[in-house]
Amino acid sequence: MKVAPKGRHKLNRLGKISVGFLILFVLLLVYFIIDGIDEWTAEAGKNISQAIVVGESNISEHKIIHNSEKKRESHHDIDKAKEVQEKKPVKEDEVQKSNDSKPMDEESVQEDQTNDSKQDSTANQQNAKKIPTNSTLNENDKLKTGKVVYLTFDDGPHPVSLDILNLLKKYDAKATFFMLEPNMRKHPEAVKAMVREGHAVGVHGVTHDVSKVYHSPESFVSEMKQAIGCVWELTGVETKLVRAPYGSKPYITPPFKAAADQEKFLLWDWNIDSLDWELRNGEYVQKVQQKMAQLAGKEPLLVLLHEKPSTLDHLERLLKYYHDNDYEMRPLNHSMSPLQLK
Repeated sequence: MKVAPKGRHKLNRLGKISVGFLILFVLLLVYFIIDGIDEWTAEAGKNISQAIVVGESNISEHKIIHNSEKKRESHHDIDKAKEVQEKKPVKEDEVQKSNDSKPMDEESVQEDQTNDSKQDSTANQQNAKKIPTNSTLNENDKLKTGKVVYLTFDDGPHPVSLDILNLLKKYDAKATFFMLEPNMRKHPEAVKAMVREGHAVGVHGVTHDVSKVYHSPESFVSEMKQAIGCVWELTGVETKLVRAPYGSKPYITPPFKAAADQEKFLLWDWNIDSLDWELRNGEYVQKVQQKMAQLAGKEPLLVLLHEKPSTLDHLERLLKYYHDNDYEMRPLNHSMSPLQLK
């Protein structure tokens, strides 16, 4: 029996070991490949499942949106149908009837149309103090002679206006204020106080410039309306009491009077001119008393004063005279027939 050489035997053993390691390596490689394929398959399956869920969600959402749009279209069609129905002409036998089932008469229809046309213009005046009518006034509101005097103040308001108001309050006196629009803008608190304390408010225009206010009947009316609007804006009071700058004579000619009447202005003059703008040292008080003595019991006593510091300085003397001699000091109102210069 032949024996293999020792070196050759060792070589065979190394070859077997190498083959074993090779087989082991191949097996491990196969294992990792198979494991990787399983993980990839699982991940792919997961992604596919998510894609399916998302797709179903998108489909559902699309259906919801589609259904919502269809509903909106349906509501739009209904609204459109209603609109068309509302626009259909009303037949003569479908005229609205009153609560007692009787057709509205012609006068009522005209009244409704008038109310509709005035609705917008009166919306901002709902809280305004309206001009009283004769039916709402008592006998004491009429123009009187005797122990009654009507004090009127022109050209205001001014910084002294609040002091004049305080003095009037002290003697329980009411007066009438014919004011200029620019001065009302400067002293709105005085205008509001006049109304709050029960005095009458009227207007005296805007410019007090003869060449401007009497340029034409239209310019006269325009100035007075602008001032009237200012009174309403500041106080909510609607007034038609107007005093023409420098008095109605000779400026209010027939065309001016016609324009004023068209606007329902009540043009007030006076019959006792205090001349307080000229007699600044208090002489005006005596002048007023003298004129009153001439007119007592014959005519209403309507005194012209001005809102000036020199007038305020001596006003208490005049008010005390009226108080001590039992005169009532009242404001003018819209039921009285305006007194005009002769």
